[in-house]
Amino acid sequence: MPRIFLSAGESSGDMHGANLIRALRELDPNIECIGYGGPRMAAAGMTLHQDLASQAIMGFAEVVKHLSYFRELYRRTVTEFEYQSPDCLVVIDYPGFNMQIMKRANLLGIPVVWYISPQVWAWKKGRIFVIARNARKVLVILPFEEPIYKRFGVDCTYVGHPLLDQIESTEIRGMFAGSMVIVLMPGSRAQEIARHMQTMIDVARGIREKYPDARFVTPCVDEEREAQVKELAGGFALETTTGNTYELLNAARFCLVASGTATVETTLFNVPMIVMYKTSPLTYLLARLLVRVPHIGMVNLLAGKRIVPEFIQSEATVNRILPEALELIADGPRRDQMLADLHAVRDKIGGPGASKRAAEQVLAVMRAEAHG
Repeated sequence: MPRIFLSAGESSGDMHGANLIRALRELDPNIECIGYGGPRMAAAGMTLHQDLASQAIMGFAEVVKHLSYFRELYRRTVTEFEYQSPDCLVVIDYPGFNMQIMKRANLLGIPVVWYISPQVWAWKKGRIFVIARNARKVLVILPFEEPIYKRFGVDCTYVGHPLLDQIESTEIRGMFAGSMVIVLMPGSRAQEIARHMQTMIDVARGIREKYPDARFVTPCVDEEREAQVKELAGGFALETTTGNTYELLNAARFCLVASGTATVETTLFNVPMIVMYKTSPLTYLLARLLVRVPHIGMVNLLAGKRIVPEFIQSEATVNRILPEALELIADGPRRDQMLADLHAVRDKIGGPGASKRAAEQVLAVMRAEAHG
């Protein structure tokens, strides 16, 4: 029975990993999937050795605090590779940890497929050489990434964006239809929620003054994050929901979004938005020194220009965000232009089927390895 070890370290990776596992098992029902991820990958049929996605430790300062945890997890991973070698290692995003286990797997002769590659075009470009030496195949989800990797001799294939698969497989029941819905999306990680929620609530109070009947809702990845959001909302009348993000986006008038996967999801539902992000001072300082892209929002990177406002670190204040939010909520030329720009980006991303195409590539690598 072929065995695939998968490693995903955050909520979005858990979602995409789950869809990949389902696609793999549809193509080959005998495949055994084991490794690191989260509850979605486990529900899709993977034997979960570590719930790495639910912790979602990101950022330089945050990773430093958990170095002993990652060292121990790395040691356990190497031991497993040495004594129960999988037929293939599939790493999903999360480069800090996955880069290390990729290198060890390659040394042990385990073929490596990187699905949803690191953003080498944004920062730490030297990682592309490490990937070229250690990964048998790289599967990218953004159209401009494939030529970047191929330029450095990496066997790379653009498979499309897996969010489209998730959206296609989600039944929209109209749970939030019939009212003005304003969505606050502070992020999926505890530290993101802690940094973003108060500013988002302050902006929401300002919106409520103009739109007293609006519903303010935050989607949460699990009950633990939902409890955190409710506590930080204080006395503000904020609704929360788990597992209904696409129901919300389907009904949303406007979203205030922490930079990340949620910006792409919001784009795919054609919802006007503002992007904000706050991180630790040390992580922000390092990002300013190392990151070489003009925007942090993926929607703006895909558009090739700033079509969505971005407010980062000290700029992410209610006084800066609220006037822009009110202009985008109201009917008018600003809202109409953003809707047109979002639609154009949506067309660039393409259609569904990324998970199946990725699964086919993984199996092709395994077949090539088996035949020498």
